[in-house]
Amino acid sequence: MLAFLNWDLDPVLLHLGPLQIRYYGVLFAMTIYTGFYVWRRQALRNGESVDFAEQFLWWGVVAIVGGARLGHVFFYEYKTYLANPIEIIKFWKGGLASHGATVGLITALWLFARKHKTTWTRVGDYVAPAVALAAGGVRLGNFFNSEIVGRVSDVPWAVQFVRYCRIEHLCPPPDAACTLQQCMPRHPSQLYEFLMGLATYVVLMYVEKKNFRRAGSGLLAGVLLTMYFGIRIFVENFKEYQDEQLRTDGFLRSIDGVLGHPTTGQYLSAPLVVFGVFLIIRALRQDRDAIPEPVPTPDPERAPAKAK
Repeated sequence: MLAFLNWDLDPVLLHLGPLQIRYYGVLFAMTIYTGFYVWRRQALRNGESVDFAEQFLWWGVVAIVGGARLGHVFFYEYKTYLANPIEIIKFWKGGLASHGATVGLITALWLFARKHKTTWTRVGDYVAPAVALAAGGVRLGNFFNSEIVGRVSDVPWAVQFVRYCRIEHLCPPPDAACTLQQCMPRHPSQLYEFLMGLATYVVLMYVEKKNFRRAGSGLLAGVLLTMYFGIRIFVENFKEYQDEQLRTDGFLRSIDGVLGHPTTGQYLSAPLVVFGVFLIIRALRQDRDAIPEPVPTPDPERAPAKAK
């Protein structure tokens, strides 16, 4: 029995003339739908209006896609895009960074909270479970795209990403065989991050069920940032190095030797973990009853049908 999986799936699910429907696109759409459903459920459970809950859809989509794209541009390939700025808007070609999406979402939540005269921690607690699921779902799409692969490994669950090897010119074109020596098995780091998002969601649901603090304290938002990006720092040790523009251009180079050459992902995750710990401490220092018990808003879509 082989000790690794040979992964050579065509990322295109369906061809409709010139139109291509990719697994990544389907998973991304499902992620947005699921994330919005979870956000809406959380908001209504905590007494917000249906209008409040449904208004956030476009805010969230624009913040995540726009933030993820700009994050990739500035964190990983700013020299490339500086030379050809028009390429920045072509997000469909790939190039989305989760840290950029996080910054974009935090900004959108702050603006949304100001518009509705509520607190950032309140909307942050509503969206935290949705973000955990969405982060995992996107990584599953990366796996289907054979991108953001792990480092070479001999673990029994290692994966031979044949398409990745061909893109990197390690293997011959598709009409020729790709040998094991040309395409070494790697950690399926995308699946690690998928499980990371799923585990974070489960922990958030547990924390909410135990009612340590009510929504609005910032506890759920803090747990999300601390747990997800804390694990992300660990998982980065198994991911292949991506374009490290921040380091090769001199930024952060002065402290690289002290910290042992962390990846850009680890650098960007560290402040989010610190912010998450701050939110958790801040929430737990509040009185348990500082936020009133919410009165759930009835969901018209779940209302029982009236007898005729």
